[in-house]
Amino acid sequence: MEYEAYGIPGSRILDGPKWLDSTRFDIEAKMDDSEAGHLHSLAHGPRRLETQAMFQQLLADRFKLAVHWETRELPVYALVAAKKGSKLQPTKESTEGSGTSSHNSKSGSQFTAKGVTLPELAEGLTQELSRELGRSIIDKTEIKGRYDLTLQWTPDAGAATDSAASSADSGPSIFTAVQEQLGLKLEPAKAPVQVLVIDHAEMPSEN
Repeated sequence: MEYEAYGIPGSRILDGPKWLDSTRFDIEAKMDDSEAGHLHSLAHGPRRLETQAMFQQLLADRFKLAVHWETRELPVYALVAAKKGSKLQPTKESTEGSGTSSHNSKSGSQFTAKGVTLPELAEGLTQELSRELGRSIIDKTEIKGRYDLTLQWTPDAGAATDSAASSADSGPSIFTAVQEQLGLKLEPAKAPVQVLVIDHAEMPSEN
């Protein structure tokens, strides 16, 4: 229901019944060939929006889900430039961003972005780190342009309350990695954030 349906992390979905956080469901959905062909013909942005609308309708049909949007002042991490300046490399791609990807293994996590702006980077990191940090990341760098980057760190279950300190044995925390590898910083802050408020949801019956 997070990114597939509404494009936001779970920390910004509020007031739902407790079973939404703990109960897991297997859902099978089908679309006809013409609809599938139409989706494949769309660019990434429009295709994502149409796919999200389909997931929203499915949730409304099966879970009787009713929601509304609000703006609330919430804890966030502000992405800002470090004192020594950014280490970002201008993109070698065309003017349009080509997206992000991530990789997780026992040795750590890696986030790769090509041709992204700083607001797009903040959005991508929010999605990647939503469970680890529990907050959205907001771009406050005022840095323009598009960049290619690779960020590597060791996930830390206590990162949301930890300092920028890192362990030589375990590798850098996300805070240290952002500062050392990108020349940026994640600073705790508060900001107006759009949240999704759940008004109603029902446990679905079996087919």
